[in-house]
Amino acid sequence: HAQRRLLERDIILQPSDLATINQAVQKAAAKGAKDSLLIYGDLALVASIKNNTIVTALDQKSAKDHIFTNIDSAVIVEKQTSF
Repeated sequence: HAQRRLLERDIILQPSDLATINQAVQKAAAKGAKDSLLIYGDLALVASIKNNTIVTALDQKSAKDHIFTNIDSAVIVEKQTSF
């Protein structure tokens, strides 16, 4: 589902982005989270922590007026910049 949403919304994540997001998922798991909203730059990602899976991904435009339900935590992830 998330992969399809990324393609539909023309969202491209680099390997470094995926590594950063994975670290955030691991930190959420360490805190006992089960389903988290990850804010990464202008992206909102809903992750199933227990399944180690991104359920859906929305860019800022798609997330406008969107209500996130069935989450037990939120993680603000610092977006890595490359030079």
